[in-house]
Amino acid sequence: MSILGKMLFSILIVSVLIYTISFGYIIINLRQKTFDDATQLVNTQAREYANLVTKDLNYDFDLTRGMGWAFQGFENVEFELLDDFYNEILITYLEKNPNFFSTWVSWELNAILPDYDLPYGRVRHAFFRDNDRIDYMLDTLELDGDDETSLYYQIKQNKEETITEPYWFTYTGREDDMVLEVSPCIPLLINNHFAGLVGTDIILDRFQEFITSIKPFGVGYMFLLSNDGIFVGHPNEDFLGENIIDIATDYAVEYDIKKQVQKGEFFNHTRKDTILEDETYVAFAPVPIGNLDRPWSLGVVVPMEYIMEESDRILFNSVLAGILGLLILLYVIYLIARNITKPIKLTTNALQTISQGDLENVKKLEIKNGDECGQIAKALNSLVDGLKRTADFANKIGEGKLDSEFELLGKNDMLGNSLLNMRESLIKAEKEEEKRKEEDKKRNWASQGHSMFGDILRQDNDNLNELSFKVIKNLVKYLNANQAGMFIVNDDNPDDIFLELTACYAFDRRKYLQKTIKPGEGLVGATFLEQKTTYIEEVPQDYIRITSGLGGENPDCILIVPLIVNEKVMGVIELASFKAFKKHEIEFVEKVAESIASTISSAKINAKTANLLEQSQKQAEEMKAQEEEMRQNMEEMHATQEEMGRKEKELRQQIELSNSFLAIMEYDKNGTITKINELFSKISGYAESELTGKHHSILFDNPDFDKSENYQKFWELMRQGKSSKGVFKRIGKGGKEFIGKGVSFPIRDEDGNLAGIIELTVDVTDEMS
Repeated sequence: MSILGKMLFSILIVSVLIYTISFGYIIINLRQKTFDDATQLVNTQAREYANLVTKDLNYDFDLTRGMGWAFQGFENVEFELLDDFYNEILITYLEKNPNFFSTWVSWELNAILPDYDLPYGRVRHAFFRDNDRIDYMLDTLELDGDDETSLYYQIKQNKEETITEPYWFTYTGREDDMVLEVSPCIPLLINNHFAGLVGTDIILDRFQEFITSIKPFGVGYMFLLSNDGIFVGHPNEDFLGENIIDIATDYAVEYDIKKQVQKGEFFNHTRKDTILEDETYVAFAPVPIGNLDRPWSLGVVVPMEYIMEESDRILFNSVLAGILGLLILLYVIYLIARNITKPIKLTTNALQTISQGDLENVKKLEIKNGDECGQIAKALNSLVDGLKRTADFANKIGEGKLDSEFELLGKNDMLGNSLLNMRESLIKAEKEEEKRKEEDKKRNWASQGHSMFGDILRQDNDNLNELSFKVIKNLVKYLNANQAGMFIVNDDNPDDIFLELTACYAFDRRKYLQKTIKPGEGLVGATFLEQKTTYIEEVPQDYIRITSGLGGENPDCILIVPLIVNEKVMGVIELASFKAFKKHEIEFVEKVAESIASTISSAKINAKTANLLEQSQKQAEEMKAQEEEMRQNMEEMHATQEEMGRKEKELRQQIELSNSFLAIMEYDKNGTITKINELFSKISGYAESELTGKHHSILFDNPDFDKSENYQKFWELMRQGKSSKGVFKRIGKGGKEFIGKGVSFPIRDEDGNLAGIIELTVDVTDEMS
């Protein structure tokens, strides 16, 4: 009998199975429905209790908000006239609301004292309960500056009402007066400016009484959490005022309780409760507070045993009936399986041995049934033979015999094709590894070279000739070249710019040659103009004498690299060698050339700066001698006027000397721009014609500049004949921002009156960014 016949014979059994599955499905769904109904009842009670807490808490919050509105209704009345009135409001609210432990207000001193102009400092009025009487407390706070970590400062900045987290507090300092309270805080705004904070301290012990007075379903308990997870109510009074993360750390972290509460949404889960010592169902219902984004949450805990009681009864009866039917079914299946499992078991044992990778101990199956089991045995024996051949091929590949031959079991032999692909990948990987090692060798060579030349460039950078010699000497040796020369631009005379040979090195010796090349002359001059690397191989015998700056023997190749920094060519390096330069060597020389150019540029700038300083000092001494001569020959008043003129002239001369490194702008006593230099035009993006005649506020980023206290103070200093210095932001053409650091000097006329302003600026945009 074939397996197909056996399967047909088993249809009846399958029908029974389907019936059993359907019956079980119905039972499971019925049990789930019972469970859902029970948890829904718990959820409903949690929401109802949460609504009661919400109503009570929001009533006190709305009273506090109303008290805040009462304080903000008299913006235009002097504070002295309202001080007693405000205190009366605080007392009235405290007397009429037994849930309030205290009422208080904090005034910003700059809002109530006309002569107080500091942005910090406040005075606090507080009325609080002390047994059967109401006491008053007045104190000043933060006179030395705001505490930026405090809740008060946060409300001062965002101007939004809020409520604190629950906390223990006493006004008297007596521990027996300590109460757990929470404080709604309402900002006081006068003309939309923060003037203070009004609030109340709400006693929370009534919520503890509420929580402990209710036992859900007679078997559970409730608790109340604040927005940050602080217990406001709990059967265990030791938990009050403590954070759930400290009381039940693992539980709070596992279910992310604080984050769930702060979402203000309903959520639930099951857990092993430490109080009931049983598996429980926990439902959290949100307790929103006004329009604040700081909801609390009320938790209801009910034992799962109570919830699952009805479900368990249904399950027990259903399982009992199911087991009886299952026993009958198993007996029938056993009778059928006994006839068909023997050959399948032999096949399974062989497959298990194969699955463990043990091909040597796999016994060939000798099942001579004429059904599908016999065909499976034949196919399995063929598979084992093929796997052994495949394993042998894999072992050869593992031994590195990548040229081994292998015959696929068939065109769809996935394992065989994978091994062939792996062999090809290994062959390819060997080649790529050799290539990678070569690339690593080149990178290491370049890195060592950059480090070496970095050290060289940090030495003798005040002597270009010595620096040039050390650079080309080491460059020739590092590249295994034969000769090299360095040409540096000589632009002392703008009308006669040329390239000057500063160092030459050939055949391990220093060459003392003098040579100059005009831009565009020969290979060196052409490279200077084109600002691109020139590389020539197969140089003709007499070519180097005609176009090369080195002279001497004829090399096989020439490499000429410009020294460029900030798109300006500082010189040229010329290398000659009997061997061709490789691509990575050329790239290395180009990178080194950038560092050399930067060093040369810095050295030239330092030299020019020193020269300018020397000239400036010499001119200052000459001016000082002239001043002494004039002072001796003129009367006192006339001498004073001449002194002012001389200083102005000296200032202008110094400004002219500084035109190369200072941005200069002049404007008259009305702020109208009369002159700017080229550097100021470059920084701002405006041409001189675009700014001349315009008010200097065209460069300001503040449209209300004329109301600025700093702007008024600036003009006062100018009228007093004093200078003004500082760091300021300016807006250039097209909205481009730049930051300047500089000083402004007043210019006076012959009568000593303010005639104009000179502003000297250094661009520090890159330093400040």
